[in-house]
Amino acid sequence: MQQMRGAAAGAWVGLRSAWLCLVSLALLGCRPSAASSCEDPVTCERACSSRAPDACFAAGRMYAVGLGCSRQPERALSMFEQACNAGHPGGCTYLGASYELGVGVGVDRARAQRHYESACNSGDGRACVGLGALLESEHPALAKELIQRGTKQLTQSCRANPGPDCGALGLIYVQGVGVAVDAEQGLRLYVTACTAGDAESCGTAAELLRGEDPAGSANLYGQACEGGYLYACVQQGVDLLLATGPGADPEAGVARLQMACEAGEPRACATLGTAYVSGIGVAVDERAAVDLYEQGCRAGDGYACGSLGLLYSLGTGVPLDLERAGELFASACEAHDAIACGNLGWMHLRGIGRYQDKDGGVALLADACESGDGRSCYRYGLYAAEQGEEATAPRWWRRGCELGSPDACTALSVSFIDGELSAGDQRVAVDLARYGCQEGSAAGCTLAGQIFALGWNIDEDRSTAEAYFRYACELGDVDGCEVLATWLGDSDESSQLWARGRELRERACKANDNESCVILGAYYVRGLGVEKDTVRALELYGQACDGGWIVACTHQAQILMTGTGVEPDYAGAVALFERACAAQDELACTWMGLAYHRGRGVEASGDQAVARYKHGCELGYAFGCIGMGKLHEQGFGVGKSQRAAKKFFAKACELGADSYCR
Repeated sequence: MQQMRGAAAGAWVGLRSAWLCLVSLALLGCRPSAASSCEDPVTCERACSSRAPDACFAAGRMYAVGLGCSRQPERALSMFEQACNAGHPGGCTYLGASYELGVGVGVDRARAQRHYESACNSGDGRACVGLGALLESEHPALAKELIQRGTKQLTQSCRANPGPDCGALGLIYVQGVGVAVDAEQGLRLYVTACTAGDAESCGTAAELLRGEDPAGSANLYGQACEGGYLYACVQQGVDLLLATGPGADPEAGVARLQMACEAGEPRACATLGTAYVSGIGVAVDERAAVDLYEQGCRAGDGYACGSLGLLYSLGTGVPLDLERAGELFASACEAHDAIACGNLGWMHLRGIGRYQDKDGGVALLADACESGDGRSCYRYGLYAAEQGEEATAPRWWRRGCELGSPDACTALSVSFIDGELSAGDQRVAVDLARYGCQEGSAAGCTLAGQIFALGWNIDEDRSTAEAYFRYACELGDVDGCEVLATWLGDSDESSQLWARGRELRERACKANDNESCVILGAYYVRGLGVEKDTVRALELYGQACDGGWIVACTHQAQILMTGTGVEPDYAGAVALFERACAAQDELACTWMGLAYHRGRGVEASGDQAVARYKHGCELGYAFGCIGMGKLHEQGFGVGKSQRAAKKFFAKACELGADSYCR
């Protein structure tokens, strides 16, 4: 659920990037002209003909940006083609923008240029600006002349007839296209267009005012929404949901989103789904969230598909289905949803739910990070760290932290702690851990708890440490649950924490996290939050062993060799120990030494016992050294020698076997 809450936060952030994409398109697009008498897209489409190009254009504009209907790029393109073919400059301008940006059609710069030229020659200032921007890198002098011409035409038309052209001119100043950036002038022009009745300009003005004048922004969003601009209704709904203080009105926010969703805006359905997942403004209802995400996904909204994929990957509101999750992430990624691309990349990198493709996964994570998904930056940093790129990983985590990923901030804190730190860096490390926790990183809470428990660059405080561990557990960090359970010893709360840890490990194991399967096996062996069940532990170790987690093979072999709770299987145990020892598992090598020493599952062999014990000792396992000492005491496979035995026992002492420190 914490992962879903993190995705919920991504929804509100993702909304902003989608909004800005539409705003950019508005520079090259055109609004319904005053000459068109139709007021809704269906009526305009019915009126569209060679003798009514204004109606064709009006219908296209409404379908393009979602004025009174859902956004339908392909349908809009058809309307604009008819308008352009009938001689409507605005239709040609929008066709140019569509081909340049790949909206509703494949990118085709040559076609974009032809349509812009036609509209510019017909006096459409926006087309001249669009053509200039398209040619800027190849023909800078010509581009400058075209942008100046287009800006002059828009300025004249804005003065003569305030309205949509003022909005297009406003974007030129906001983005600094051929002029010095002047956000204040851009805002004034948007407000002028809004006052003249252009709903989209109202929405853009609201966006520009968000930080400095929330009340004014809310009023403008309301005007845009009332004017039929459904995306403004979505943004207004989000603001009402997330506002604090007097401006908060969750019920009104839900109502806005519901209205826009019913009117056909897929992002409204997806955002409302996120509200149901996170319990913001409504009671948590996972089934309702699934239905809303499905509705938005069917309508082509990438965020809705990606969010639905996350539900399937977690088994939240739907049965766990990693294959389906991967398909949904792929669809959302194709729709340019960075979060979904990152999730798909992680599945490929880890081989989750589909065939492993490390190179493809790494590329997707890098692209998603560059597109602004902080969690993908965090994950890429993890991959870099696993590859031994200690200097590279923190750079990705820093980028992720800057983008708002609390897990990236936590990882960056750990990199500070593990590195050579100045006093200033140590303070930053503590602050990053606490910040990561405050922003929802469960691992950050565990790290903060450890910092307070150890008194690392901060006053030791057991009660604060416990609070952090408890919060980490509530957020779903199994390490936090397990650390606190161990700390509290035998108590009712400890039992509850072990039960919570088992629940989290079960979920992770089902998702093919082999390490969690191994740890879960230990839960059943030791009876932590569950009845002891060696058979179940054996199954879990076998699953992880088959998944390539070598230590699991060793644990599986130990149970089979000792017959703890099951019938002994010496041959099966030896085969598993051999496999694990060949993979340099020191415990497995030592157990093989014991098997050859005692003739269990194999014929007793001094030479083999020496070889295996010695290997375990060389790999740093104290009991391998103890085994070598015993062999020298007994003269089994080696000459009897108390001096040699003491040497190996001393080595075992160095490795932590305190009882051999004499």
